[in-house]
This record gives sequence, structure tokens and C-alpha cells, in this order.
Amino acid sequence: MSNDPVSPWLARGLYLFGFALAMTAAIDLFTTVWPMRPSDIAWRYGFLGLTAGYLQTPTLGLALMIGTAIWARNRTVLRLAGFVALVVSLLLMVAMGLFGLDVIQMRGLRAEEMQSAVMAGGMFQELKYFIAVLVLVFLGFGALKTAKATSSDWDTRKGRSPGIVSSAG
Repeated sequence: MSNDPVSPWLARGLYLFGFALAMTAAIDLFTTVWPMRPSDIAWRYGFLGLTAGYLQTPTLGLALMIGTAIWARNRTVLRLAGFVALVVSLLLMVAMGLFGLDVIQMRGLRAEEMQSAVMAGGMFQELKYFIAVLVLVFLGFGALKTAKATSSDWDTRKGRSPGIVSSAG
């Protein structure tokens, strides 16, 4: 019997909740903007603007999974979550660039009295992207460095951690 105080059921529940936070926000976003029309400037502007507003919940879910992996001493989940955080941060940097261009283009399509509002709204959304990218980069590198620095007794193959799916507990 393991002397580890972390119940495998508790860790699995926290992993599942973190995953649900990330996925339900993504599903909500995509059902809101369906059908996809990426060649339409107005659709793309709306999609990328809404995406900035949906970033906090999936980021919180990923942070919960990283925290749980550290608490449960699960290097595999820690590495995976760190890698996901870094990949998503790269995708968000691309989205930031595209959204910035779309803001400039949409500004030109609006009446003169609306142009400053489009620009101000676009800058606020870009700030949300920037903060999310920073958080994800810190989470990603932090998770990967923590996983690398931990001793091998954290390894799930040694029975110390339940993982997401396990026969333990």
C-alpha cells in the first residue's frame, strides 16, 4: 500500500475538472461562431475578438491540471500540460498578429466616428491575448522545468501517482 496522501480519485477528479474547464469554453466558442467563415473579415474579427474573452477559463483549467500534477507527483501529466501550454501560447501569438491586422482592416470599414471605438476594443482584446500568452509561457516552462528537476520517484510507473487513467486506487 502506498503512503502517498493524495487519493487517486481526488487527483483524477481535479484533472477531469481542469480538462472540462478547457473544453467547455472551447465548445462554447465554436458553437457561438458556427458556421466557420475564415475568409470573411467580419467573421474573423468577431471570432478572434470573442476568443480573447474565452481565454481565462481554459487557462485556469490548465493551471489546475498543472497544480494537480505537482501535488500528485505526476511528471507525465506535468510534461504534457507544459507542452500544451507552450503550443497554445504560440498559437495565440499568431492569433494576436492576425487579430491586429483585422482590427486595422475593420477600422477602415467603419464610419469615422466608430473608428476609435474599434481601435480601443481591439487594443483591449490584444491585451487579453498578451496576458494569456504570458501566463501560458510561464506555466509551460515552469511545468517542464519542474518535471525535469523532480526525482524519478515522481514517475507514474513507480506507482506514486494515479495519472489520469489508472488501475490504482
